[in-house]
Amino acid sequence: MATIFFAEPELVIGHGRKVLFLNPGDLQIFKEIELPPDLTTCGLKTVEPVPAPGHPASSSKQQPAALKEATGSVKVEVSIQNVTYSPDRQLLALTTAGQKAVLLYKSRPENAQLLSIRPLARASSALRFCSDGSSVLVTDKTGDCYQYDCVEVDASPRLLLGHLSIVYDVLWSEDQQYIITCDRDDKIRVTNYPATFDIHSYCLGHKEFVSGLAMLTEQHIISASGDKTLRVWNYTCGKELLLHELPAPAVRMLVRQLEPEKTYEVAVLFYDYVDAIGVYRLEQTTTESWSITSTQLVRAEAGTWNICNFALTDDRIYVTGAENERLTLRVYDSRNGERASGLPEGWLKMVLDNLDVAAFMPEDLSVWFKKRFDNVSEYLERKKRRIEEQKQQKCG
Repeated sequence: MATIFFAEPELVIGHGRKVLFLNPGDLQIFKEIELPPDLTTCGLKTVEPVPAPGHPASSSKQQPAALKEATGSVKVEVSIQNVTYSPDRQLLALTTAGQKAVLLYKSRPENAQLLSIRPLARASSALRFCSDGSSVLVTDKTGDCYQYDCVEVDASPRLLLGHLSIVYDVLWSEDQQYIITCDRDDKIRVTNYPATFDIHSYCLGHKEFVSGLAMLTEQHIISASGDKTLRVWNYTCGKELLLHELPAPAVRMLVRQLEPEKTYEVAVLFYDYVDAIGVYRLEQTTTESWSITSTQLVRAEAGTWNICNFALTDDRIYVTGAENERLTLRVYDSRNGERASGLPEGWLKMVLDNLDVAAFMPEDLSVWFKKRFDNVSEYLERKKRRIEEQKQQKCG
């Protein structure tokens, strides 16, 4: 997976075992983090499996793959999944696949200091700091959400809540009273914190997976979905305030606040569409009224390469994807959707050489869509034939 995001004034790219920090203007690398091939060498603790009472200890050949991975008897490739900054930019958290872990760094101008490395139960799907940076939320692909303390950096994680399907995004309100999660089963759930056994509200209406969430105000969020809609909600009561139709399913969403206040730029990455990215201007007209006032579609040469992620700055869109099974990056002007000009010569080779990229295939997003089976029509057809056969037998 290749992750990319913009955190003023840095463009951050994570792939394989490296995180690069670039100046978005001249695309020069000024800092990097490189993970070791084996995370146990930098402090990842593994737990030996304990046999059940009366059960003989298993040999390494008899251990399941998951236990072999945990005990280190099978080599697994470490790769970065998610990367995010704390709101004050003092901490950076990242999660890994292969040897599943969450790593916490102290961010410095010239380097990053590793503070802790703690194991994950399962592969992560989203990552989010709280407003004061005292803890970070990690959701996983089975629907669980864990809280990792960033003050007591070696503390064990706390399981807060769970969904019945993969969680694609998570938010934590500014006052830390609510945790908002979205999943593959069309739901947006608002959970009270710290009493996370108590669900405050649901925002229901999407017909497909909800791929992204973003906070707009103290009471309002925006969501993007595979049902080809953007929706604005008052999440405190679960009320839908705006539904905007999209030309294609949305698989990624970024939101940036503009001037004047209560105006936002919303960028959406589409699934399998001739125009890869849509950029929308969202405005709050009254307390409970929102509207989309302008639209800019960015083709980003869709169809010629496999786009997987993007980052948004004041005037550029940085896009990552695969071309001929190799990671590549392209930069576009967000105002007209054309290739950005004025980029330094050789910048792409410099970035890719530093990432030491091997073969790269983005995630197959088609599995995000629910499979629907129609066995009722087949049943009705069989029933119709049976009734006709019974009538023929009676007539005969």
